[in-house]
Amino acid sequence: MLSVIGESGVSATVTTHPSVQTASRILDTEDTDLQQIGWWFNREFTLTLVPNSEGRVAVPASALDVHISDVDNLSDPKEKARYVRRGNFIYDTYLHSDVLNKSVAVDIITRVAIEDMPSVASGFLRHKAREAIYNDDDGDTFKSGRLQSEVMMAWERLRAKELTMLGTNALDNPTARKLLSGIRGAGYSRNPNLIGGLIR
Repeated sequence: MLSVIGESGVSATVTTHPSVQTASRILDTEDTDLQQIGWWFNREFTLTLVPNSEGRVAVPASALDVHISDVDNLSDPKEKARYVRRGNFIYDTYLHSDVLNKSVAVDIITRVAIEDMPSVASGFLRHKAREAIYNDDDGDTFKSGRLQSEVMMAWERLRAKELTMLGTNALDNPTARKLLSGIRGAGYSRNPNLIGGLIR
């Protein structure tokens, strides 16, 4: 990040050097922006959070986003919406209290350390942070365009990896599944030349 604005690198980030402080701030912002989207490497599903001795359910400090997936003794699944994150605890919006005295299962997006990210994700972050600090330093248009191009290519690699890890398939959408299953309603007939063999 420092080299892109014409400065020498440093061996430690704990310093009063203004450029290092700027770089650290930008890296932190870009890291948060990237991870809060939620990727295959920083999602956790159905994590059970138990109440502490006060009956309060604490949210992990590394959690960027929390979605309630289940609550103990919940009579109606729709009531999950009553529980939200407030600060560091789960809050009951019906009872206006964070004292729940019950366990809560959550899906979370957690912030992982940069060194624990897959290389394709940390690579994108590196390019994005370099572009951000260069633009913050009022860089010239030509070099800025080159950095932007590198960011776009790194983004495409990251998105491609995400699709690979999720096993996304065009045949998973409802229309394709209906065609492949051979289910047809009134007004449908078969055509072996079409995928699924169905025509209206």
